[in-house]
Amino acid sequence: MIYYFVYRSIFLYITIHKMSEMKEEENIDREKLLSDFLGDIGQRKIVKGDYDVEPQYRDFDQITIEDYLPIEIPEEVEEKILHLRKIASEIDKQPPVTVDKSLLPKSLKVDYLNSLNDQQLAAVMSVEGPVLVIAGAGTGKTRIIVYRVSYLIEKGIDPQHILLLTFTRKASQEMLGRVQGLLSDRNVGNVVGGTFHSFANMVLRRYSNLLGIPAKFTILDQGDSEDVVDIIRSELKFARSNKAFPKKSRIYEIISSARNRMITIKEVINKDFSGLIDYIQDIELIYSGYTKYKKLTNTFDYDDLMEVLRDSLQNNTVFREKLQDQFWYIMVDEYQDTNLVQKEIVDLLAGTRKNVMVVGDDSQSIYSFRGANYENILRFPEIYTDCKVIKIEENYRSTRNLLRFSNSVNNSSKLGYRKKLHSNIQSEFVPGIKKFYNQSIEAEFIVDNILDLREKGVHLNDIAVLVRAAWHWRHVELELNKRSIPYITVGGIKFNERRHVKDIVAYLKLLLNPYDAIAWNRILKLLPGIGQATAGTITRKILNDKGELIINNYLKRNYSIELEKLKSTLTQSSSAKMGVRDRINIVKKYYAPILQSLENDYRVRLLDIDVLQDMATKYDDLEKFLSELSLDPPSRQFSQQVTPAIDEDEEGRVVLSTVHSAKGLEWHTVFISHSLDGLFPNNKSLNNIEDLEEERRLYYVACSRAKHGLYITMPSRVYNYSGFFSYPSRFLIEIDRENYELID
Repeated sequence: MIYYFVYRSIFLYITIHKMSEMKEEENIDREKLLSDFLGDIGQRKIVKGDYDVEPQYRDFDQITIEDYLPIEIPEEVEEKILHLRKIASEIDKQPPVTVDKSLLPKSLKVDYLNSLNDQQLAAVMSVEGPVLVIAGAGTGKTRIIVYRVSYLIEKGIDPQHILLLTFTRKASQEMLGRVQGLLSDRNVGNVVGGTFHSFANMVLRRYSNLLGIPAKFTILDQGDSEDVVDIIRSELKFARSNKAFPKKSRIYEIISSARNRMITIKEVINKDFSGLIDYIQDIELIYSGYTKYKKLTNTFDYDDLMEVLRDSLQNNTVFREKLQDQFWYIMVDEYQDTNLVQKEIVDLLAGTRKNVMVVGDDSQSIYSFRGANYENILRFPEIYTDCKVIKIEENYRSTRNLLRFSNSVNNSSKLGYRKKLHSNIQSEFVPGIKKFYNQSIEAEFIVDNILDLREKGVHLNDIAVLVRAAWHWRHVELELNKRSIPYITVGGIKFNERRHVKDIVAYLKLLLNPYDAIAWNRILKLLPGIGQATAGTITRKILNDKGELIINNYLKRNYSIELEKLKSTLTQSSSAKMGVRDRINIVKKYYAPILQSLENDYRVRLLDIDVLQDMATKYDDLEKFLSELSLDPPSRQFSQQVTPAIDEDEEGRVVLSTVHSAKGLEWHTVFISHSLDGLFPNNKSLNNIEDLEEERRLYYVACSRAKHGLYITMPSRVYNYSGFFSYPSRFLIEIDRENYELID
C-alpha cells in the first residue's frame, strides 16, 4: 500500500511539473502525457497487494500466466482435490451408457427415438437405480427431464409416485407443462413438482401433527429474518456498545452460512469473516436467541424448512416411510446447486429403492455464498457406487467458435468432470477481446456495438451486458441513458422486498399467525405515536395475550384510536370464507392513507399493491398465497409491469445483469465488461483455490450465455477501495490464442 501511494504522489508531482513547464506551448496532448508516464511507471513492477502494475497498453501476447502470483494450496485442500479428481478420473474410464432402443414400445404417444439424441435417450430410459446426468451448458437439460417424466408415465408409473425437485417454481411448472403438452394427460398434474423449500413447506404442514410442529407457521423471508436478528441484537444491548458491532445483515449471513454448510458459527467466522473473531461468542448468543424467538412466535425461516424436513426424515421413522412409499422416482434439477442439507434430504427420500436421478453441471456450480456445495455432484458416484453416469455433450445453443472459447475457460480447472461439448452450429464470428483507456471509452464501445447489432436486426432484448458485480455496469448504464436506449437491470430490489409490499404482507401474515412478532412490530411502527420501543412493548403484550390486541390496555394512550382502526381492519379481513384478493382490498383501503403520509410517490406504490391483488385472484387459501410469495417471489420483470418502458416497441430492452442472475438464460450477443483480474475473478478469491475455481465456473457461465456473439472488454485500470487492478482476467490468459481475436 505504501509503495502505491508513494508512486502515485511521484506521478502527480512530475506530471503537474511537466505541465507547468509546457503551459505556454500550444496543442499539448495531455492525455498522451499521462498515458506515457503511466507506461513508464508500469515498467517498474510496483507491487500493490497481489497485483503488479503493468504498462497501460501491454499486449495480451506479452502476458503469461506466470505473471500472476500463484495461490498456495493447503495440504488438506490438496488432498481433497486429488480425491475428487480420482472420482472424476474413474468416471472418465467408464464406457458410455447405452440403451436398447428396441425396448421402446411402438404404442407410446411420444416419439422418443426421433426427439432425442443418443445421450439424452440413455438418460430418459435409465429409470431404475441411481443416475447422474452431467448436462453441459446448452445441451437440453430441461428436455431430458421433460421426456423422462413423460416416459415414466407412459411406462405406467402413477404420476403421484414421481417427485421433481427444482430451484425455481417457474422451472418445475415449465417442465410439467411441457409434459402435459406431450401426453395430453390431465394426470400429469399429480406429479409433485416444485422447489426444495415449497416441497418442505407442503409436507411439513401436511404431517404437522405427526411431527409435533404448528400447522399454521408463517415463513420469514431474508429481510424478516434480519429484522429478528436486529431485535435480539437490540435486546441484548449490543447496539449500544462502544465498539462497532456487526450489522444485522452480516450476522444473519454468518448464521445462515453455518447452517447451510453444517459447521459452527466459530468455523464460519474463522474462515470467512476473520475480522469478526472478537464477536464469536456474542453472535453465538444472538443465534441462540434467534432460534428461541422463532419457536415462541411459530415462525420458520428458509433454513428451518430444510433442517426440520431433514431432521424429521432422519428421526421420525413413520414420516420417512410415508414419504418413501409415496415417491418411487425422484429427479433433482441443478443438483450442483444443492447444499449439504438438501443432499441429505434427497438421500433419505431415495431410501432403499435409490431411484434417484440428479441432473446438473459441475462447471456451473456458482452459489457457494448461499451454501451450495460443488462436492455434492462430484461425490454422487462415491455415495451411489452403482450409479450410471451419463454425459450430455451436444450443445444446441452456441456456435462452434463460441463453444471452443467457453470450453477453453475450463481447460485449466483443477476440479470437475471432463466434458467435450460440441456443436453443429457454424459461424465465422470469433469472440473478441479489447482493452480500453478507461471505463467511459469501454462503455462507448459496448453501446456502439449494441446499436450496430440493432441495425442488423438483433432485438435489444436479445443483447446482454454481464458483469461480476452490479457497479461494473455503471458507465454502460450512463451511456445507454445518454443515447436513450431502453434497458433493464437485473439484480436490483425484488418486488416482494419493496417496503409497501412487505407492509401489506405483514397484515396478511397476522391473519394466519397472530403470534408473528415481526409482522406486529412492522405494522405497529407505521402508526403515529408508536416508535421502536413502544412497538416492542405492545408486541410483547400481544404475545402474552395469546396473539390478541386488547384495546382496553391502551385507552389512555394517544395512539389508542389508531390501534382500534388496526384491529377493526384485521377483524374485517379475517373471515376464512373470504378470498385472498378481497382480504388485500380491505387492508389496502386501511393502508392507503398511511402510505400517503409516509411517501410522496404513494400513488405509484399503490400500483404495486394492485399487482399483488392481481396475483391473489387465483388463491382462496391465504396460507398457500403467502407461502408461494415467500418461497418463490415474482421476478423483478413482473414487478415492472406497472412501470412503462422507455421504448414500447417489440424490441424490448438491453439487459444489464450480474452473472449470478444470468444463469440459465441466453442471448444472441453477450458483452462481458470489466474483465480485469481482481474484478473478475474477484480479488477476495485470489487467496483460496476453491474460491478461485468457483470464479472460473462463474466466468464459464458468463461466456456460455452467448449464442452467436461474445465480446469481452476491460478498462486499462480500475482504482477502488480494494486496490489497483490492471491485469486482464487470468482466465483469458489461459485460453488458447486461436480461440479469440484481439480487436484493434
